[in-house]
Amino acid sequence: MINLFKNSLSCLILYFIFYFLKIVRKKKAVIISSYLFGVIGPLTKFNTRAKNNLKYVWPKISNKKIDIICKNMWKNLGKNFGEFIFLHSYNPFNCKNTTIIGFDYAKSLIEENKKRKKGVIFFSAHYGNWELGPYILNKLDLDLMGIYRKSNNTCINRIIQKYRNKDTNYVPKGDLGAKKSYLWLRKGNSLALLMDQKLNEGISVNFLGKPANTATAIAELAIRMDLDIIPIKLSRTKSNGHNITFLKKIASPKEKSSHEEKVRFILLKINDHLSNWITNDPTQWLWIHRRWKKVI
Repeated sequence: MINLFKNSLSCLILYFIFYFLKIVRKKKAVIISSYLFGVIGPLTKFNTRAKNNLKYVWPKISNKKIDIICKNMWKNLGKNFGEFIFLHSYNPFNCKNTTIIGFDYAKSLIEENKKRKKGVIFFSAHYGNWELGPYILNKLDLDLMGIYRKSNNTCINRIIQKYRNKDTNYVPKGDLGAKKSYLWLRKGNSLALLMDQKLNEGISVNFLGKPANTATAIAELAIRMDLDIIPIKLSRTKSNGHNITFLKKIASPKEKSSHEEKVRFILLKINDHLSNWITNDPTQWLWIHRRWKKVI
């Protein structure tokens, strides 16, 4: 009964916050959310986890630098929150604050794979505003499925899914998501997922220079079904705009390699991409995940 009350209250609060942000419009919503997240975020237990992660990855980093990164991380998350309910009207090609790089390359690769009756796997991270991904991917004329982490609060999960891209089929991560992803790809459709989340299973692969359990599904599917994997970097600019960058597809492992070697090769390439993005601007990545076992 207590949990039901807490979940209902949380849902009601989120509903009224979204309603308020709608009233004040996008520009003010982003400013207000960024400010509040920047103030409240550093006071939470998640900020301690972010600090521990930073210290683990870069042992020589100063406490002052850590505080700056965490503060800006929370502000970026606040901006994402403020933008979220307005994304239903977001068109990356009509937005003057959005720059798209590599779209033609991605489109040509999609067309090549369509001739082979194959889809493509796209991956990104909790970096910049990751919710923009489906909006640009659906401009590639493909049928897209996105993997997401389902909220334990059913009501909140329903509200979040309500505001997400309507042209993308969303499935929760886990056994069900893995099964649906496989069937979806078999039909020649495409898949999008974030590759930086906490994982208890998987194999240990270097991420930001430290061993971290990394999900093998993306590599297993790509090898088994002969699929291309494309990184898509979603970064926020200093002027509060967005850069959406399609990078070259992940190189294929050597044919003579064992299956295990092929999987590790692909995952290392993926983690290298994510590590480079985060190292380039650590304030845009969500440091609050329990990504490394050795970090409390």
